[in-house]
Parts: sequence; structure tokens; C-alpha cells
Amino acid sequence: MGGNRRLKTFGVIRWTRSNAFSSSSLTKEQSGRLEAIHLLHSQLSKSTELVLNPYELQRHGRGESFHPSRPPDAILRPATVEDVSTILSFCNEHKIPVVPFGVGTSVEGHVCCLEGGLSLDTSLFQSIATPLDLLDEGVGDASSSSSLPDPIARVGAGVTRMTLNNALRHTGMQFVVDPGADATIGGMVATGASGTTAVRYGTMRENLLKLQVVLADGTVANVGTQALKNSAGYDLLSLLCGSEGTLGVITSATVKLHPIPDFVTAAVCVFETLREAGDAVAMLKLSDVPILRCELLDGPSVAAFNAYNKKSILDRAVAPTLFLEFSASSEVSLEEQVQRTKSICDDFGGSDFQFTSGDEERKALWATRHNLYYAALNLRPGAKDAMLTDACVPISKFAEVIEATARDVEELDVIGPCFGHAGDGNFHCILPLVEGDTPEYIARLHQVNDRLIQRTLAAGGTCTGEHGVGYGKIKYLEAQYGPGAVQMMKSIKTTLDPNMILNPGKIVVI
Repeated sequence: MGGNRRLKTFGVIRWTRSNAFSSSSLTKEQSGRLEAIHLLHSQLSKSTELVLNPYELQRHGRGESFHPSRPPDAILRPATVEDVSTILSFCNEHKIPVVPFGVGTSVEGHVCCLEGGLSLDTSLFQSIATPLDLLDEGVGDASSSSSLPDPIARVGAGVTRMTLNNALRHTGMQFVVDPGADATIGGMVATGASGTTAVRYGTMRENLLKLQVVLADGTVANVGTQALKNSAGYDLLSLLCGSEGTLGVITSATVKLHPIPDFVTAAVCVFETLREAGDAVAMLKLSDVPILRCELLDGPSVAAFNAYNKKSILDRAVAPTLFLEFSASSEVSLEEQVQRTKSICDDFGGSDFQFTSGDEERKALWATRHNLYYAALNLRPGAKDAMLTDACVPISKFAEVIEATARDVEELDVIGPCFGHAGDGNFHCILPLVEGDTPEYIARLHQVNDRLIQRTLAAGGTCTGEHGVGYGKIKYLEAQYGPGAVQMMKSIKTTLDPNMILNPGKIVVI
């Protein structure tokens, strides 16, 4: 296959080795980078795709963020660690920016190619080694190996959480971190993802054991182990978790698994005020009730919820509402959890406590909860985007801060349902955007977000509990940590990425 022929497959342009790129609409810098990327592509294995489709370029530069976006000059989709190493070594030498990409579900501008360059798409890293697969690999003398598997899985960075759980069904185990979106495991590690189950199982950090990562100069590094404990050397695993592609490109991860519970039930409880609902959650935590999920929706969130979901699963009044889920190894234990929770909620003015053990109803309830973003957009006709805030405070301050945020939304006369993972102090406010919004209205939305973060920091919390910093929250880092900690981050960045090629302009600016 020669000349200037191109193969078009499902809208993806796969350039042949002999094809030369040319375009009069590009700047000299872009043209130079594209020529270099084309040369790089010729040095990679045939499985690596070079993508220049305009739609794909736009998608890879935007993700799900409301922040202004910029597409990459090109996309490379490698399938081997060796190719990732070659790509980074080449780009480091030629100072070409590289922005890692999973499926683009991030919301803080993580995948925006602020300086152009290359989007490195990890979607072809699809390997999954289940507990039984890892057991079969064996260690040392096979005859001495245990017949019992470890509750872990090794997965390629491009595997999504739902794909992983589908592959695990026959094992009786599950991967528990659930951010709502069907994000890739690599992306979840990169952003330090969390979600509705963090109250019981923790965040991505607590469910991560080992990583394979390729550094800026092409060095392949393995950090962590398959053991549940490790105190050997610096904690590089935690450093890379939440690094947002600024320190290396993740190619695979070994994660913890947990048994699928035998008995599960979901419940809802209505409160008169957000303060009472938040205080009830704090008491549930103090009482050590082993809740699996604990979500709090304010009145506008419930209104959005009801309007968007025509088939109501449980009758819900338009008032602050707790969504809860419990799991146990026996029906007796499950019933005990439910009754303790109901008693505590009653003490704080909770009412209309309803629960369901039906699998279909329970799954539908949480699927609907995960669609709250789209339900919020539905509150403003024509809205296709939203400013999605993300803050986390100590549990004792949760009720106070989320109540103040809901009050800001009302006083500033904007639309912004407030909801959160109440069990771990993490909450959000969805502020829908409509094309044609006035600068004054958008300024009020930013005012809601800024006040929220200022209160959060004053309460000893963090400007992001699960979405990450990207480039949208850089300005809050020093206020949260002080100049000393930010300087440490800059020192780490310059040491591991001296040419600043890895996702430049994110987390810290040097």
C-alpha cells in the first residue's frame, strides 16, 4: 500500500507509512510537529494507529469539561508498552507535548491540549487478568502454589470499570470504585477517582496495589506490589494516583476486588432541611453503621430527578432526601443495619423511610442517581453543558457547607441542584450552561463555585474530592496547601518531566 492513500474505518483515518502530511491552514509550529509525529509513527509497530479525524481531535481535546478546550495536533493509539516508551522518548527529545487520554469522562480540563501536541489514547490496552488468571500464572514451584486466588485483578489502562466487572462476574468478585461514568481504570487512577461506594470501600487510592507507568523519557517503571501491605521506599503508587498524566502514562494497574454481597437493600429518607439530613449522616458515621452508599440530594435535585425520570421507582417528595444502600452476609444483619439507620434518621426529623430489596428496583434507583447530571441539564431547556463543582469537607462540617451552598444558589438566582456523597463529605453543585448566557449570569455561577471552595478550605477541606485539579482549580492549590507544598509538587514535576511534555499546564504551572 503506497502513495497518499488513506484507510477510513468508522471515521478514523489510519495513515499509511508512506503518507506525508501537508496543510496550508496549519501554523509552521503545528506543521513541524505533525511531520515529526508522522516520522514517529513510522517507527512504531503496525498496531499503533495515527488518527487525524477532526471530530476525534475535538473530542480528545475536550472530554466532559465546561472549560475552554483545545484539540491535539494528532492522536496516537498504541497497543504495546514498547510503543508507549518509544512515543515518550521521541516526544521528550523533540519537546512535543503529550496528553494521555482514556475515554474522556474527566470534567476539569484534564485532556485539553493547552499547548497542542499529541493525544496519547490508551484505549487499546484492554488486557484483563482475573484472580483465577493470576492464580494460574503461579509463582516459583507450581506444585507449591495455593489453590485459592488473591482478591485482585490486573487490567490494562484502557479497560473501563463496567467492562472489568462484566469480566469478573464468574468469580463472585467485583471492582467497587464507582464514579458513575464508565471511565477507564487508567483514567480513574490518574484522577484519583471516587464515587458512591467510597463511604464503605474508599477511593481509587485505597483500591490500588500496583501500576505500570511509562515516564517522560520512555523509562518503564513498575511501582507497588500485589501484596496488601508495602513499606519499601517512597510511596510512588500514591504519588502517581491523582497525578493526572503529568508524571507518567499509566499502561496497567493491579486493583483490589471485593466479594459481591449476598444481601443488599436500598432505602430513601426525606428530611425537612439539609442541615438535619447532614447531621443524620454525621451521626450514622459516629455510630459506625456499615453503609454501602450514602447520597444526599437537596430539594432542587429531587425535583430534577422526578422531572427527568418519568417512571418513578419510589415516591419522592421535593425535599432534602438521603439515598442509602446496605449490604450484609445475612438477612438478619441487613435488617439490623436498616433499623439502626431508620432510628437515627428519625432522631433528626427523617420521615417517609422506604426501602426495597428488589434487584431491578435497586439498580434502577442508582442508575437514575447517576443520571442526575443530565436531569440537572434538563432544568434549563437547551443546556448541553454545566459547571460541575466538587468539594470535600470533614463530615462534621458537611451539613453547614452544603446548606450554605444551596442558599447561595437561591440568593444568586441561578439553577444549581446540590447533592453529594454525604458519607465521606464530598458534594457537588451542577450549574447548567446555555448558549447565550450573559456574562453577568456566568459570573454568578463562578461566584457560587468560588464561595463553595472558600468555605470548604476554611472548614479544613479540599477544593476537589474526586474530580482532580486539571487546569480549572490550579488557583486554589496554594490556598489549600500553602506555598511550601506547591513548591514540592513543582520540584517533583521538574525532576520527572524536565522538558514539561506530560500534560503541560495541569495541576502546577512552572
